Amino acid sequence: MSQTSPLSVVGSLLIESEWLVAHLDAENLRIVDVRLAESYVDGHIPNAVHLDLNALRAERDGIEGMLITPESFSRIVGQMGIDADTTVVLYDDHHGMPAARAAWSLLRYGHANLALLDGGWDAWENGAFPTTQDVPFIAPHRFGVVQAELYGADFLWVRAHLNHPQVTLLDVRSSAEYDKGHLPGALLWDWQNGADESSTFRSVSELRASLSAAGVTPDHEIVTYCQSGVRASHTFLLLKHLGFERVRMYDGSWAEWSSRGSEVERS
Repeated sequence: MSQTSPLSVVGSLLIESEWLVAHLDAENLRIVDVRLAESYVDGHIPNAVHLDLNALRAERDGIEGMLITPESFSRIVGQMGIDADTTVVLYDDHHGMPAARAAWSLLRYGHANLALLDGGWDAWENGAFPTTQDVPFIAPHRFGVVQAELYGADFLWVRAHLNHPQVTLLDVRSSAEYDKGHLPGALLWDWQNGADESSTFRSVSELRASLSAAGVTPDHEIVTYCQSGVRASHTFLLLKHLGFERVRMYDGSWAEWSSRGSEVERS
């Protein structure tokens, strides 16, 4: 039987399908489907609304894929029926990357009560949980943006913290991309190390061991980056899930850094 009373803070950045099916009708829960529109139309989790991830990204200073303005974000998210009291659960069918990018965007603009569905759509569908093609009616809410700058890093912040003894720059691209050029002093940890073949997050012990072997430790402030901030969002959420307290994501990532004529290292 699904819970219909209001939810408190979800309490974890990862939730399982069993938790979600038990809370499908909770009155302040908003399930967000971050797949392609045609996939949503074919079938989705009951009560889920669709979000085109590209709606949250725009060109800024010649760099594609940057986080949209607070005003645009507030309008889009409010139209999805999300406000400060809403528990948001996000899912996708692309290894958790689009959902993680949307989650980072929400965190960056002040909404912390959220979680990813571990394993995403595949875990839901493979578990034979209910699906529907019905599109829910959602009344717009007022979403008030609160700048949470501690979750983001821009070009100037990164440049100012190069070689800082307490800051770790973490390149989560492939080794081939890293070898062609990376930020000075950046460590390499491919974001794919964070998930198994079914797109579920690896165990906490496995993740901590893998990160530690790469030199990534929670006593440093970690700044993740990739090509354009999507893969880096996945690792950002993973680190927060593991309890790393100081984690940022460089929104412009390599696309911005390499276009600004900045110093690079090559392997």
